Amino acid sequence: MGFLQTAARNGIMRILVIIAVLASSWHLLNASTLFVHQQSDVLSSDAPMGWPQSKLQDANHDIQTLNNLCYQVGYSNQRANPLWVSYRLHRVKDGQVDKRPPKFLMDERTTARVVHEHYNRSGYTRGHMAPNHAIGELCDDAAQLETFKMSNIVPQTSALNSRWWERLERVELTHFTQFFKEVWVFSGPVFSAHPVTLPHASVQVPEHCYKIYVAKKGDSWHVLAFVVDQGVKGNEPLSAYLTTIDTIEQQTGLTFLSSLPLEVQTHLKASQGDAIWQLNQVDQLPARY
Repeated sequence: MGFLQTAARNGIMRILVIIAVLASSWHLLNASTLFVHQQSDVLSSDAPMGWPQSKLQDANHDIQTLNNLCYQVGYSNQRANPLWVSYRLHRVKDGQVDKRPPKFLMDERTTARVVHEHYNRSGYTRGHMAPNHAIGELCDDAAQLETFKMSNIVPQTSALNSRWWERLERVELTHFTQFFKEVWVFSGPVFSAHPVTLPHASVQVPEHCYKIYVAKKGDSWHVLAFVVDQGVKGNEPLSAYLTTIDTIEQQTGLTFLSSLPLEVQTHLKASQGDAIWQLNQVDQLPARY
């Protein structure tokens, strides 16, 4: 009888342990799901004009949202590129930021697993979408270091990256922020129907890169948009690559400004900017390199 009682007690204990493990797993699964929903809610509420959304239903446009300290990424593991990167600028004193790390960093959150060496001897440089200098100034050294994650990087020719794109990065931080309390920026690649890849990895190479600036003054919204090709020399006027958000949406399959009223969206997406940005003052800013 004692043996049977002991066996019964042991069986009951095993059942209780299994129930406890299942209950704990259920709690963790639901907590994880809740965190994902909460993170999504945070993203949707941070940008008053809304985050970019994909209009196309295919693997190339499956977006993994990556939240960083001072910028956000909509990442495509299929293309091994960010489809969009967003950050917010305000006026700062142009000063010193932390030194660049010796290598760019693989983003462990992605399945594409792009590493620094994939770009070696490829003919393309590692082009920041969220600029390290501006993020370093606006936030801190840790935030600046995050801009060196490969999930923030797009293949760019040297002339585009170090000359034309760098000029626009300087203009957005030191010039555009003079006219608005804050300026939202969206940037990313534009791919052809059949893009080539880097020689040493399945990283797709875009034909163009885009930037969109969105700001509010009083009750009025203002936008400025650029699409620039990989073949620039770097000293071309910035205004030579002005475009509309409508055009960028057609080229990328993304939609922007979705949280604004429809009539406001329609007007802004068709606009090539207005005089408030005073682009003419910096249109031919010389390259540093």
